[in-house]
Amino acid sequence: MDVTIWATLDERAAASRGDLVVHWFRTAIDFLFSDGAKGLRESYAVVAESRGGGRDIRLKDVRENWPSLADALRPNPFHACVGFHEPSADEDEWVDDHGQVGSRHRGRGGTHTELSASLRGGDRIADPDFCSRLLDFLAAALDGADPVFARVDHLNVHDTSDLEAALGRTHRRYLAESRTHLRGYSWVTGVPAELAARLGGALGLTATGAFHAVRELRCGGLLLQATETLAGYDDRAMRAVFHTLAPVLPPGIPQDDPARPDLRVVFEDASGI
Repeated sequence: MDVTIWATLDERAAASRGDLVVHWFRTAIDFLFSDGAKGLRESYAVVAESRGGGRDIRLKDVRENWPSLADALRPNPFHACVGFHEPSADEDEWVDDHGQVGSRHRGRGGTHTELSASLRGGDRIADPDFCSRLLDFLAAALDGADPVFARVDHLNVHDTSDLEAALGRTHRRYLAESRTHLRGYSWVTGVPAELAARLGGALGLTATGAFHAVRELRCGGLLLQATETLAGYDDRAMRAVFHTLAPVLPPGIPQDDPARPDLRVVFEDASGI
């Protein structure tokens, strides 16, 4: 799985976080993992109610058992994962997932909820229709939310953005400051309403020319698509995004991270731009 999609929610949303988690999973299943597609015909779900115990719920065939899965997701569980894979004749044989959808608590006491989806893009990262659908999914999945951050990446499987890794910022700090400083930038970057306003809103950001598309979310915030395709998100495009978003990025000079040798960041202090 080489394409990853992330979004982070806090308490500022018109709907409950549990309902937003249900909506995220349902939208991902419908947009990204259509029934019958190669490698996606079989599926499973694992839901852990809490960190310290509670029930672990396990289901097969999430499309057939969607009502049960939705009931398990609505309380906003500590962790949930749905995986899609090819059929196997041997139930005990390990089969690699072709796609996953997930949610989990972040922050002390679950102050935030991290939503994710990952899939195999392959050559499709150069296909404008495939890439446009990724943005359409994120906009639909976040309908009713006011996310503090969102991103679509290629070849970044980590749960932190490249900028967070390069600045060495702790989970607690970047969550606490996520409506004050933007947590990073990617091919698609989700910007909360407070930071979007500081950048001039949708009209101001469109006028910069740094983005192929600027999408407004109904309940606040923007989705910024840097280039038409993921394959086209080169260093020049990344630098244009960095300079445009610099006023709301955290200060500090990014550093190499040995654990992540392929960081996609501009190695400059945003506060000096």
